Amino acid sequence: MYEETTIAAIATSPGEGGIGIIRISGEEAAAVADRIFHTKKLKSFTEAEPYRMYFGHVEKEGKRIDEGLAVYMKAPHSYTGEDVVEVQIHGSMEALRETLEFALESGAVLASRGEFTKRAFLNGRLDLTQAEAVMDIIEARGSAALTQAESHLQGALSGFVKECRAKLSDLITKLEVTIDYPEEDLEDLTNEEIREGLSGIEESLYKLLQRSEEGRIIKEGLRTAIVGRPNAGKSSLLNALLQEERAIVTDIPGTTRDTIEESIKIGGVPLVLMDTAGLRETDNKVEKIGIERTRKSMEQADLILAVIDCSAPLSRDDKELLEELKGRKALVILNKYDLPPEIGTEDIEKYAGNIPVVSVSARYGSGVEELEEALRKLTEHQDRDAGRELFLTNLRHVNQVKKALAAVRRASESLASGMPADCITVDLTEAWNDMGEITGDTVDNELINRIFERFCVGK
Repeated sequence: MYEETTIAAIATSPGEGGIGIIRISGEEAAAVADRIFHTKKLKSFTEAEPYRMYFGHVEKEGKRIDEGLAVYMKAPHSYTGEDVVEVQIHGSMEALRETLEFALESGAVLASRGEFTKRAFLNGRLDLTQAEAVMDIIEARGSAALTQAESHLQGALSGFVKECRAKLSDLITKLEVTIDYPEEDLEDLTNEEIREGLSGIEESLYKLLQRSEEGRIIKEGLRTAIVGRPNAGKSSLLNALLQEERAIVTDIPGTTRDTIEESIKIGGVPLVLMDTAGLRETDNKVEKIGIERTRKSMEQADLILAVIDCSAPLSRDDKELLEELKGRKALVILNKYDLPPEIGTEDIEKYAGNIPVVSVSARYGSGVEELEEALRKLTEHQDRDAGRELFLTNLRHVNQVKKALAAVRRASESLASGMPADCITVDLTEAWNDMGEITGDTVDNELINRIFERFCVGK
């Protein structure tokens, strides 16, 4: 039982740093801290003023390991909801390991992955969406992802779920009244209220799901395929955006035969760049495989960067590529504009329609700033809306909302077909449970364990 154990772990990232933290949580946190950390200001941490830093040192059997600060946080006003002591020393991994080993010898047990946050959840300090938001904050790859994760931690998604479940509960109650008091002739009035209520819930769940793809982009980044015919300058463009020689660049067509993935941050949303094999007809078996992967990358991409060599007339492959961009989120890049141009924007519009066009010289880095600004405009609405809209960024949440929406729609169909009230109640109760699983109100221990296994040990 958690109540019977006191856990400890290193709460800072591995490697050298100015400060390293040992976190201790549980009923015996103060007693363990008393054995490992000594300060002239206190006889025991049970007498400490909560949230005040005390200077002292870690000492074992007369050997001083390090000096630093310690702070006591009294239950329930701590991250875990338990008594917590954090010992802050210099960020030497050796000093941190020795201090942790000393804490374990002094009565603590080693925390498992995510156990501090798991205790916060089990002690009612956080619900499951807020606990998952902690991990999202740690893993945030851009400012938009950080903003959305902070919103979830503050309870934006929890509030939506709570409101939705309250509406479902109200509908269930009204249906049960018609079941328990059939003689009162309440069915017609109640059915109209149920119909309106279901319609409102269905609309809110559907709209939230519609924004889930935006949430994925905010969290994972915009999957961006760099495509074009061989020697158009795709790899040079990738290197220019990354500001490093990541891809091999030669004058030999077909040099890139596999997909290379790298991430850059443009504004608040990361772009996952995929440099692909050149599109052309070929008899080379290896190159054909690369081209097949290029096609697959294009299908899966959120954004396509079509690189066109503007120093040569449009080839048949160029024209076919530009035709494929219609209806897609795309940007055409006229590369090699340091050479005499053979084509311009009007040639691109003839085949691709009204798609943004940017001229660059990837070889010399000219025009890259203009390209980055064009990319920033393509992601600015995700960056802007991350702090204003509720997005689903977690696949588990998406799946639960889908299940709840399906149950609500079944209830609407049953109501429309004149099914008995108790049949409709079954579907509404299922939706109520599905939404509760998002916050952890109706979740089982196995799922809880799987979620917290994703966490790092110190969190």
